[in-house]
Amino acid sequence: MTFPIPGSWTRDTAESLRDEKKRKESPASFFFSQGRSLVLAAQYFDDDRLIEQARGGVAAKHRHKVHLALFGQLMASFEYLLKDFIAKVIDVTDLYDEVVGKAKWIEVNAGRVLASRTVATTPGSILIHPTMGWHTPETVNRRYGELFERQAIQLGEQQNLERLWILRHSVAHNAGFVINHDAARIGTSALSERVANVDANFVSAAFDFLSPIAQRIAEEVGDKVLLKWLRGALELGSDYARDEATYQRFKKLATYVNSRPRNLPDFAETDYLRDLERC
Repeated sequence: MTFPIPGSWTRDTAESLRDEKKRKESPASFFFSQGRSLVLAAQYFDDDRLIEQARGGVAAKHRHKVHLALFGQLMASFEYLLKDFIAKVIDVTDLYDEVVGKAKWIEVNAGRVLASRTVATTPGSILIHPTMGWHTPETVNRRYGELFERQAIQLGEQQNLERLWILRHSVAHNAGFVINHDAARIGTSALSERVANVDANFVSAAFDFLSPIAQRIAEEVGDKVLLKWLRGALELGSDYARDEATYQRFKKLATYVNSRPRNLPDFAETDYLRDLERC
């Protein structure tokens, strides 16, 4: 079996380059871009776009399967954000090396390190991306709290997020079929022993629920990391020429661009000086 090699599936080169820049520099902005794209894909075959004969029957059945897949991708994009934010912080700074070294949930084995020979990767990616446990909000908060003294997920969000992860499990492992036990965990007996009716509205609502968490990770956790680094830099005296490259990386980690067509911004010395004033 030949595995699919990535190719060009869009003519919008500018959009692809913009998304790739966000992926490399701003995990939260990348999540928004990916999530919004999935919402648009879910809405693409809305009845208003289709001729009357293509709105029911087989068309509705196939559209439902597409929506299930898009919901699974949305949750995968969110999991990637949770991990990649931490990975990129590790790649930018040594401020958290001591706590990372003591974190029992981060394990390094020879196979993982040796596998990195075949692709360009980073220490943060090797340490964080293979880890498990990101589908449990309490675990995510414990990890973020351990590293950054900030929680990514608010108490009022945890129950709904847990339910989304259970549904994602049903989609990823049971083709959308919700067994009785998982329906009970979700708290909706009507789902028991049935395939979840995920539609475009549900994909959109899930994205709207997840987006504030992504924004909080960037603007609260990311900003705390930025200011911690700036306080250390300030001990040497302010020097934008010295700090520019690292400042740009930290500042973009702490940036949330909630628009697909908007580019990730670059920052100037005035931003650097304004942030120093907050230290």
